[in-house]
Amino acid sequence: MNKILTPFFALLLGLTAWADVPNGYYTNAIGKQDEALMTALEGIIYTHNQLGYNSLWDIYDNTDKGSDGYYIDMYSTCKYNHSSNHVAGASYVGEGINREHSFPKSWFGGEVYPMYTDLTMLIPTDAFVNQRRSNNPYGVCANGITYTNDDLGVTMLGKLGTSTYNGYTATVFEPDDEYKGDFARIYFYMVTCYKSDVKNWPGCGQLDYATNDYKAFSNWSIKMLMEWHRADPVSPKEISRNEAVYLEQGNRNPYVDHPELAEYIWGTKQNTTWTGEGGIDPIDKEVPIMQPVDDSAIEATAFRADWTAVDNVSSYTLKVSRVEDTGATLLMSENFSNIKATADGYNDISGSLDDYTDNPGWTGYSLYPAANQSLKFGTTSKIGYIISPDLQLGSTVTVVFNAKNWISANGTSDGSSVIVSCGDVSTTVALTDTPTDYTVVLTGCTSQNIKLAMTAVKKRFYIYNVNIYKGDLTARAPHRAAVEEGDSTWRVVSGIDDDHYTVRALAGGTYEYMVKAIYTDGTQSVWSNIEHVTLTGNGDEPLVGDVNGDGEVSIADVTALIDYLLSPGTTLDEDVADVNHDGEVTIGDVTALIDLLLGGN
Repeated sequence: MNKILTPFFALLLGLTAWADVPNGYYTNAIGKQDEALMTALEGIIYTHNQLGYNSLWDIYDNTDKGSDGYYIDMYSTCKYNHSSNHVAGASYVGEGINREHSFPKSWFGGEVYPMYTDLTMLIPTDAFVNQRRSNNPYGVCANGITYTNDDLGVTMLGKLGTSTYNGYTATVFEPDDEYKGDFARIYFYMVTCYKSDVKNWPGCGQLDYATNDYKAFSNWSIKMLMEWHRADPVSPKEISRNEAVYLEQGNRNPYVDHPELAEYIWGTKQNTTWTGEGGIDPIDKEVPIMQPVDDSAIEATAFRADWTAVDNVSSYTLKVSRVEDTGATLLMSENFSNIKATADGYNDISGSLDDYTDNPGWTGYSLYPAANQSLKFGTTSKIGYIISPDLQLGSTVTVVFNAKNWISANGTSDGSSVIVSCGDVSTTVALTDTPTDYTVVLTGCTSQNIKLAMTAVKKRFYIYNVNIYKGDLTARAPHRAAVEEGDSTWRVVSGIDDDHYTVRALAGGTYEYMVKAIYTDGTQSVWSNIEHVTLTGNGDEPLVGDVNGDGEVSIADVTALIDYLLSPGTTLDEDVADVNHDGEVTIGDVTALIDLLLGGN
C-alpha cells in the first residue's frame, strides 16, 4: 500500500519491520478462541484515556499528519492541516475539514463516552464528503456518485450510492480501495473494545447483534468487511497511526497488531485456539466453472445461474449481460479487473499486462493503470498501444470498447482518437470526454490480433473494457448493453455466498453470464467460462423505474412509488418497481430510483 507515513514513524519503520507491541500486551488472549478470545481482547483494550473532543485538532498532528505536513484524508484528495477551516457544514469538496466518526455516533447512541471520542475511529476528513456519507453504512455501490471540485483540483475518495452487495439494498458509502482494509479493522476494533455494550446500541443496517450475538455485524457486513480486510492488508500508515493512538489514548487496535485475529472471530479460523503467532496459511485457488442453464429454473423474466463451488472462497460475483442475435460470436471480453489504481499510475505496466488483465497474452507499450479499472494510454512523448492475444478472428471482426479522453487538472481535454486495427485494416474513432461505448467493424482482417493505439503523442486516453467478436455485430441489431448499471438488460451481483443465484426482473432476450470467485485472502479469480440463456420476457419490455406507466422514468415515478408504499392494497407492476432487483418492492427501491434519476445507479 502506498500510504504516507508521519516523519517519526517512517524512521521507526526503517528500523523495524513491524510495530513494537508492548511485551505481554496480548498475553491474556493467548490460548482462547471465538467469543472467549474476543472477551479477552475487550479486557485488554477497553480501559483507555478518555479524550476531549476539542483536543482532537491538536492530536491529529501526531496521529494523521503525513510527511508532506498535511493530514492523510481517507475521504478526499484535499490538503488539510491544523490551520484549515474547521467547518460545521460545507457545500463543496475542499471547503473545510471535520472530525469524522468513521463508525457513526448515532449507531452507539450519540455523544456517549468513551465511544464518542475514541481516537481509533475518529479521523480528519473533508467536511463535504463527511456530510454526504452521513451515517450510512460502508458498503459496495458499483455505480455510486463521486463528487469532485475541478476549480480546486480535488476529489472525493470513494462513492455514494445504492448497495450492490448481496444482502443489503439501501444507501451505502464505498470507501476508496486504498482504505477499505483500514476501515474494516477500525470496525473490528469498535465491536471488540465495546463488546459488552453493543447489544444496547441503537444499531444500524451494518450491525445485527440479535442474529449474530458477539460477532455483532450483519451477515453481509461480516462477509464484506472480511473481504476488505484480506484484500487490503495492514499498511505502514496504519501501523504508524496505531502507535500514535496508543501514545495518546493508551490502547491499541489488535487487528492492526495481529491481523490474523479477525480470522479467529469472523473468518476461516473460528473454533481454533489463538497461539499469539501471526500468519495466514496459503490457500488453493480454483476458478469456478459456470454450468449450462437448468431449463427447469428458467422463467419469463428470471433464471438461475449455477456454477461449481470452489474452496477457500469468501463470496462470488456474477455478471449478466443481454446479447442480441447478430450472428456474431464473442471471442473475448476484457474488463481490466485486476487494475486497482485510484488515480493515474506512473509505472508503465506494458511489460507485465498479465498481472492486470482478465485474459493472458496482451502486449503493448506505454500503458498505465488508472482509476475505475481503466488503462491509460501514452504520455506527452510516447504513443501508447495495446495488442490482443491471438484469436480466431476470421475476415470480419467487431471490436466494442468503452473509452474517454484524458483530461488535465485544469479541465483541458487531449481531444484524442483511437486507431483500431487488424493487420492492414484500421478505423480511427474520435473520443468524447466521458466514458462512451464505441463499435468498430473491420472487414478484410488477415491478422489474429486486434490493436488499439493513440494517433500521436499528447493524445492520451483511457480504455475501460474491450470486447472482440468474430463477425459483424451490427449486421442485424445493436451490440449488447454494456453500461454498468443494474437494469432489465444488465446485472452485476457481488457478495453471493452460494454456488447459484437467481436473477430476476430481466427483459426478454438472450443473455450471457459468468462468475468469478473472491477468495478468503482477498484476491479474486479471473472470470469463468461464459454460458447463455434465453428468456421470453413479458411481452413488451418493461422499463425499470417507470412506475406510473407513462413510458419514461421521472420524478413522477418516485411519487407514484411512495404513494404505493403508503397505500396498502394498491397494485403496480413489480417488475418495473423493483428497481434494486431484490425481489420485493420496498423503500430501498425509492432510494434506488432516486439514484437512477441522479445518474448514480
